[in-house]
Parts: sequence; C-alpha cells; structure tokens
Amino acid sequence: MSTVSELNRYRDQAARLHTEISRHSKTVADKRKKAADAQSAASRSRSVSTVRSKRREVEAATTAANSAERKRADAEKKLADVERKLGRLQARYEKEQRAESQRSFNAIRKASSAATSQFGPFSRTEAPLVRQPENADVTDIFLSHASEDKDEIARPLRKALEDRGLTVWFDELKIKVGHSIRQEIEKGIEGARFGVVILSPSFFAKQWTQAELDALFTKKIDSSRSMILPVWHRVTKDEVAAHSPLLAGLLALNSATMTLSEIADAIAETVAEDGQ
Repeated sequence: MSTVSELNRYRDQAARLHTEISRHSKTVADKRKKAADAQSAASRSRSVSTVRSKRREVEAATTAANSAERKRADAEKKLADVERKLGRLQARYEKEQRAESQRSFNAIRKASSAATSQFGPFSRTEAPLVRQPENADVTDIFLSHASEDKDEIARPLRKALEDRGLTVWFDELKIKVGHSIRQEIEKGIEGARFGVVILSPSFFAKQWTQAELDALFTKKIDSSRSMILPVWHRVTKDEVAAHSPLLAGLLALNSATMTLSEIADAIAETVAEDGQ
C-alpha cells in the first residue's frame, strides 16, 4: 500500500472515530439528564409505586450512561492511537516528498550540466543544433501553462524568475492584438532555451497546452537536449502518468512540497549552470 493510501485510510479511521465519540457523548448527556429528571421526580412523589418506577428509570439511565462512557473512552483510546500513527506517517510522507524534490532538483542540475556543451556558445566551425529564426524571441524560459493557473502560480512564477534575472516568454506579455497566436507561440518555443511546463488538471484539459507540450517535446527530441522542466501543480504522479507516461518519467519540481521561491531558485540555478 502506498503512503498516500495509508494516509487516507488513517484519516478515514480518525473521522469515523470522531463521529463515534460524538455519538457516545450525546448518549451520555441524554442518559445522565434522564436519570437526573427521574431522580428529581422520585424525590417529589409521595406515591410508593411512582418512586419505585422512577428509581428503576434512574438505574436504567445510569447504566446506559456508564456503558456509553466506556465505549467513548475506548473510541478515544483508538483515536489517540490512530492519530499517533497518522502523525508519524505524515512526517514520513513529508520527508519522502522533500527528498524526492531534492533528488529531482539534483537530477535536473546533473542533466543540465551534461547538456552544457549543447547549450553553450557555438564555435565558428560548429553548426547550431537548432536554427533560431531571425524573428524568434530569444529567452531563457518558455512558460507553458493553462489560463486557469495564471493567478495562482504562473504569474507569480514568471515574476520570481524575472526577479532572478531570467528572461521569460509569457503569452499575455508577448502576444499582441492582431498577431497570430499560433505563430507567436511557435516563435516563443523556438527561441527558448528551456520550457517550464506547469502540469495541472487544467493543463491536461486544454488542447492548446497539449499542442505547446507536443512542440516542446519535438524540440527536445530534434535537439537531443534536456530542456523541458516540469512543475507539478495540484497533480500526483499517477495523474500525470495517466495523461502522459513520458511526462511522468521526467524529473519534476512540485508545488505541493516546494515553495514558489524554491521552485524559481531551482530553475534559475539550472539555467545559470547551463550558461557556464
């Protein structure tokens, strides 16, 4: 069983136990009140039969309340055990995610370093691997994303990258009124050293973002360069794999386990090492 599945199982158990504890607490309160009311009625009555009847009610309600208290205590004990296990598992999961993010970051840096000679300046006798059109915008980053993710991550990430000295191709800044969207995006991809792809549920739902991704993969294959840097946003590896096994196989940064600054730092360091 995966760590995520275990976490969900323990969370479900905890939720059920909380519900059970609440139910037992209500029973205790109701039965204690019933016993108190019966005791009060017995003390006011002058009828022997009524007193006996009310005392039986007191005894039955008290027994039921005591039973509910024992069940509540047992549920609270189980809940404490589940919450201890959940806490340890959550800590382990977060540690694993941080380690995975660090491994991804290190691997991206390693892949970038291995490709430095392909990204570096060309000699006079060396032909470029990819021809840059004269009218292409030469940038460090082509930022591919769904419009639904603009406010939450795309715009903040663009600003964070630019604050670190990187040039970023961003659609709302580069595509002007009257220009061909397709042609401008193609120029942006052609002129970019890296493609940062924000993978999210909205990204996978759009045909346009899929077309951008296809173009980036084509450039990657044609140039034999490690130039696609995925950023997972509100998606799991299984969800990515369901849409594209190739994408799931690429080492990625993850907004669930990294801050925006950490993601921007990782990308900026990769670009900087490529330029050395």
